[in-house]
Amino acid sequence: MTIVLGCIVCASFSQSNKIFLVSSNKIASQNYTHISSVDLSAGKKIADLYEPQKKYAVRTNGFRSYLSLQQNAFVNDKEGNVDTLRSPMGGAVACMAYDAKTNRLFYVPQHLSELRYMDLNQSDPSFTYLDNQSLNLLHSKDDVANQITRMTIGADGFGYALSNDGEHLIKFSTAGTPVIQDLGVLVDKPTNGIFVRSSCTSWGGDMVADASGNLILITQSNYVFRISLPGKVAEYVGLISGVPQGFTSNGAAVDENGDLILSCGSCLGNGGFVPFYKITNWTNLVASAVPDNIPGIGNISDMASSNLLFQKNAGTTPAALAPAFSQTQEPEKLALPTYTIYPNPVTSLKFRIKTNNITDKGEYRMIVVDVSGRAVMEEKMTLGSKSNLSSFTFPTNEARGIYTVLIVDIFNRTVYSQQLIVQ
Repeated sequence: MTIVLGCIVCASFSQSNKIFLVSSNKIASQNYTHISSVDLSAGKKIADLYEPQKKYAVRTNGFRSYLSLQQNAFVNDKEGNVDTLRSPMGGAVACMAYDAKTNRLFYVPQHLSELRYMDLNQSDPSFTYLDNQSLNLLHSKDDVANQITRMTIGADGFGYALSNDGEHLIKFSTAGTPVIQDLGVLVDKPTNGIFVRSSCTSWGGDMVADASGNLILITQSNYVFRISLPGKVAEYVGLISGVPQGFTSNGAAVDENGDLILSCGSCLGNGGFVPFYKITNWTNLVASAVPDNIPGIGNISDMASSNLLFQKNAGTTPAALAPAFSQTQEPEKLALPTYTIYPNPVTSLKFRIKTNNITDKGEYRMIVVDVSGRAVMEEKMTLGSKSNLSSFTFPTNEARGIYTVLIVDIFNRTVYSQQLIVQ
């Protein structure tokens, strides 16, 4: 069975001591729908945050877009019964990221292209589905290549998520209503001996962020890459050693000391080895077992925390921190794509969209949907110049209110979404 699960998420006990886990129970060892928080340094569970048999408050950000409805056409099973995709975990979760500023746990269900988050600010956590901002990546429920399985919060405060095939690096804001962007494909550094988009070595696993602003990808097969931003250049670092045969790095998180913790999604039924390992030697990527006496935790598909890798040494140079990461970073001139909608609020029915640095040149669609998910207008946009300005007129027969603007590429993927207020 291909697990292809993993992502990072971190929190705090003193915030920094808390690590969030997505795990199975010991009976259904591959059913990753349980969320808990633990303190590994103390060897104890802090809280059970989500249990499938309980009921939780759910909101859908006010409306669903018709694109989400199209993409989720496989919600019903062969017998016509609604499956678990609309439950908080969407059937199973393989990636999470914890944002300490908002106290939100972000995740994407494995069989959906939909960003969701758990709000931990109340005693009873609630869930929000951003289904009006669907990433729209999956071609079917079992499209493994396009599943989002790695996620973290970067040193810049933005969330980052990555598809299995490395074709989609997703960036999202974390406060208020998140804004989501598809930054596109990862690029292998020319010297790489292992390639970041290979299904044999580089799918699944998880991501963490380091104190120098990079993303660190640990694949299910225990290979490590450093991803520099904004250029999305992936540099192969090496293969983790010291873990037992059969150990798959499905989850990763950074502890309160700035060290990397790995977790396994296949410990149960595979010799029963220790599920947690820590990288103790970054020069050679050597890992050692972390004793685990926490009861009731099954296989782990993902972890998350609020910490940055090497954060305890953030004032020193990367070379002093870890020789494996000491290579000189190439200057990166690639700028991130930007989208600006103005004026917003719209007061005279006319608005403009300015775009910059669109690397995937070609034809796009601008779609405005209302709170019920109905498309009230749709127009083509041709993007590709360094700067592009498009003008639009909102339909005179539509009511004033709150709408959402979606920019969609030729593959029906939403590359940008933003709320639009029409007065």
